Amino acid sequence: MEDGIMRCALFAGMCAEEIEALLGQMACTRRQYEKGEVLLHAGYENRSIGVVLHGEIEAMKLAADGTQFLTARMGPGGVFGDVLAGSHSTKSPVTVAAASPVGALWLPFSALVGCGQAKLLQNYIALISDKYFALDRRVELLLCRGVREKLLYYLKTEACPVPGGGRRTPFTRAALASYLGCERSALCREIGRMRKEGLLRTQGRVFFLSGASST
Repeated sequence: MEDGIMRCALFAGMCAEEIEALLGQMACTRRQYEKGEVLLHAGYENRSIGVVLHGEIEAMKLAADGTQFLTARMGPGGVFGDVLAGSHSTKSPVTVAAASPVGALWLPFSALVGCGQAKLLQNYIALISDKYFALDRRVELLLCRGVREKLLYYLKTEACPVPGGGRRTPFTRAALASYLGCERSALCREIGRMRKEGLLRTQGRVFFLSGASST
């Protein structure tokens, strides 16, 4: 059983034997993707739910002016296409591509809702609920006026806490800037200012906020 499946919230509370039997019943498919290969195209309908088995994927949205914005990045266990798969006619608003060599599991939505497995359906509903609140946080982030406000909001609400009081982001500086909706140069300048003011220190992708900036 792949680690990505065991870490997936869709199968939370289920043992490996239950999951294996369920996947066989649902006629799931596994696919491999090279870095840069597209798993899901914007503007197309999708009737399957994807689970990242290994590697990382990125979801990008194209703005009216042609600028691409990073909307999500997922590693093993990440679920994508789940909201879209349940829609009758909505087309994907984002393009999902492999940020590294990726293995993905595809579950037909019709098989998921018809499998009769209550725990799986409960997990699916919980996933949708979590994504609703994640979207609400993203709206709040984009409503922040300045780069500093956006960065602080992101670190406090979305970045993963790590030992020592730091907060880790999965993004490079360029990817983080895209996610925050700002220029990379503007983000780097603001991080530099915050370091000089003693509000922030960094170790790679880990950010440590001072008491003043963490409130």
